[in-house]
Amino acid sequence: MRPLLSRLACLAGLAGLVLGSATPATAAPVLAGCTMFPPQAIFNQRIDDVMRFPAHARSAEWIAMIGAGRPLHPDWGRETDPNRVGKYYGMPWNLVDGSERSTRWPLVSHAIVDPRDGNGAGAPDQSDCAVIEQGQVSIRACDSVIASRRRFPFPLDSQIRVEGGNCTDPARCGDRHVLVLENRAGGACRLWESYFSYQDSAGRWNAYATAAWDLGSLAMRPDGWTSGDAAGLPILPLLLRAEEVESGVIRHALRVTFRDAVLDRRHVWPARHSAGTTRPEGIPFGALLRLRADFEIPSWWNAQARTIARAMQKHGLYVADIGTDFFVQGDPDERWSPMTMMLLRQLKLNQFEFVDTGAITRHPRFDPDSYAASW
Repeated sequence: MRPLLSRLACLAGLAGLVLGSATPATAAPVLAGCTMFPPQAIFNQRIDDVMRFPAHARSAEWIAMIGAGRPLHPDWGRETDPNRVGKYYGMPWNLVDGSERSTRWPLVSHAIVDPRDGNGAGAPDQSDCAVIEQGQVSIRACDSVIASRRRFPFPLDSQIRVEGGNCTDPARCGDRHVLVLENRAGGACRLWESYFSYQDSAGRWNAYATAAWDLGSLAMRPDGWTSGDAAGLPILPLLLRAEEVESGVIRHALRVTFRDAVLDRRHVWPARHSAGTTRPEGIPFGALLRLRADFEIPSWWNAQARTIARAMQKHGLYVADIGTDFFVQGDPDERWSPMTMMLLRQLKLNQFEFVDTGAITRHPRFDPDSYAASW
């Protein structure tokens, strides 16, 4: 009986390989009591098996297009005072519980115009808004809600942390992302993110785009919708955080930017959106980059740098937005070691490769409208 069972087990394993089934992540990352999407979500999958996830057929071409010797740039700093504009460097995030103690739920307007963007005012037709009815908050497509009911959970003015710190001039203060993790007592965890977020002289909030996700769900926002990112991806689940790095384990993918000139105006799963000009046969938004398996992480590197390098090998980095070439984003935190920054800058783009994720996207159970990458 045992040999028969063994043969059946082997056949089952081979069937899994033929179907290209992904290996489930052992655990999803957790932040402030909230799971950052279920374990099956693509961002939580390991992609370091080079047999199942080989280099993309155009990897060498894309690497050369950017510049093989381009060094990685850690896009975060150690300053935690948002009043020190120019030194407050990185993407901070906010934790709210939905109550008046931490959350305002003000109205938000999408009429703001990004002076760097020739597309005019914001994108309510690609945004999510909060709607409050009988004390309950729901997520709705903004263009399905009258402007006087569109809300967003901006933290209290005295507590909010915004990219760029307390710089309030839309003409010079940049993307001004606001990342909000809502962990409501007795309720589901939700993620809210806004792009180009500014208050006017009367204290009213304006944002070019707003996006929301139910962190307990694998459902994606509609294809073609932007978010805080040009790729339509969530930011916080792909962000390097000092607290997590200090734990020694990162269980999720990261995010990376490249300049418009090397990006194609198209996107591939799990991205939902693209932007910029069109580079024929350029890198699509949502493409996955990985530190190559043959890179041996030096044993003398400090713990922070080794942990980040391992994450780049195991989970990779998604092309998320237009920006400076090979910038990887993290949060501002005094726990970052200057040595970590120096060591990571030694990494060059030719030590990385773009990844073919066909083992997932060609699987018979693959759903292009779901973040699910294992079954």
